[in-house]
Amino acid sequence: MTTTTVDLGTAFGIPALAGKMFPGKVGAEGVPDKIQNYVFRPDLLRKGLLWMAGVAGRSMYLSGPAGSGKTSFPEQLAARLGWSCVTLSCNARTERADIVGYLGLENGATAFVDGPLVRALRNGQMIVFDEGDALPPSITIILNRVLEGSALVIPETGDTIQPHPDFRVAFTGNTRGRGDETGSFRARQVQDAAVLDRFLFTEVDYPTNEEEKAILAGKFGTDLPDEILDLLIRFGTETRSAYRAGELSAPLSTRGLVRIGEILRSRLFDSQPDPIWAAVSFGFADGLGKDEGDALCKLLNTVKGAT
Repeated sequence: MTTTTVDLGTAFGIPALAGKMFPGKVGAEGVPDKIQNYVFRPDLLRKGLLWMAGVAGRSMYLSGPAGSGKTSFPEQLAARLGWSCVTLSCNARTERADIVGYLGLENGATAFVDGPLVRALRNGQMIVFDEGDALPPSITIILNRVLEGSALVIPETGDTIQPHPDFRVAFTGNTRGRGDETGSFRARQVQDAAVLDRFLFTEVDYPTNEEEKAILAGKFGTDLPDEILDLLIRFGTETRSAYRAGELSAPLSTRGLVRIGEILRSRLFDSQPDPIWAAVSFGFADGLGKDEGDALCKLLNTVKGAT
């Protein structure tokens, strides 16, 4: 692996950043695959680059609604800058051994087997705790010192692991670690205030209509006409307004819009009287129950009538 510099305008597809250089890597193992035509939001990118530079801390907490791009953002940062990245899916049953490591057999002898956190510390990797707010507080508290850039002590061996200068931590969550007031994310847990105090926080909301159009256009090209993309985006926006008003139990996310677009592109429902509603139903509405499905069908027809 060697170090290099990256032109931000070229790497992230933002002409205003052309000629501005940022440290990068070449030849690192475990670099995420680039998502072609990925749309970086400038304000979010600026915060992400500050975090990657380590200027104000090595740990960042990205909170926001489901399907808004929280996890893909740090992964695609790593992809464009050539950084190794490991993503750990978290839940209430995640244990210390899953993160730090455990005593096991190695070549017939008992040895400590490094977990993803220790490997990231040693090797200067980015580690993403996907749905980190689902972790039990008793697990996240062990990260306290690590989150602020201090060494990690392995009690089983007495070893002290000093963090590599390029070590970075990203937490993603549907809440800010302080509980869920909406009732939509019941598996999320209230985290220790001392843990949360060590993060840079940023909100990753749904993209703007223009950004969402760029995402869908980049994904589907000429496979779906502009009028279909515009319709889906307006419909998604209306479902989010209905969700905030308490009229729906879930909004249609950007991820959901992409899923519906994939269904439309497959032409699975071309023989149906209303192929768009059939795709919306299969990709989203059928998961909410009949009453909400009926309401969504009416909402889609209203959006169609407004075009």
